[in-house]
Amino acid sequence: MVFGGSAHPDQDEHFAWLEREEAFLTRVLAERVPVFGVCLGAQMLARAAGAGVGPASAPEVGWLEVELTSAGESDPVLGVLPQRATVFQWHQYTFDIPDGGVELARSDVCTQAFRLAQPAWGIQFHAEITLPMVTDWASEDPEDLPLTANAFVATSRAEMSRSNTQGRALCAAFLREAAR
Repeated sequence: MVFGGSAHPDQDEHFAWLEREEAFLTRVLAERVPVFGVCLGAQMLARAAGAGVGPASAPEVGWLEVELTSAGESDPVLGVLPQRATVFQWHQYTFDIPDGGVELARSDVCTQAFRLAQPAWGIQFHAEITLPMVTDWASEDPEDLPLTANAFVATSRAEMSRSNTQGRALCAAFLREAAR
């Protein structure tokens, strides 16, 4: 599993480790090691698979709806989510679908999930989020928020139980597929 971070996937000049991360993920894909990327992790997975990464048409920050595609509904991992799910987003960047990949979910702004045959999955949203993480992120970057930090955390508190249930289901589904 490859998770997010504050770097953007095209900032190699500021974060030298991004190039090493891409090389690592390229080997993971070539060796067909099951992998699941989240946010920056998904962006780097797409980059390692040769897809473009760059700024989204608009940032997505907060609890926003994503919709599974028909491929997503039948996917053994993403298919554990409802057809329309409210998920936690905090990103300004997105990715193109790698060659041979399948789009599994979308938002109004961008692709939210893809699958590769390697077997590999990438999700743009944060299924791993916890309330302490939201609280920390909101205090670190309040200028990114669509509302006050206190209101953002309160909204997150109300959404967290459902989100954690969905995140556990995604993780369990990925682990089942990885074990195969």
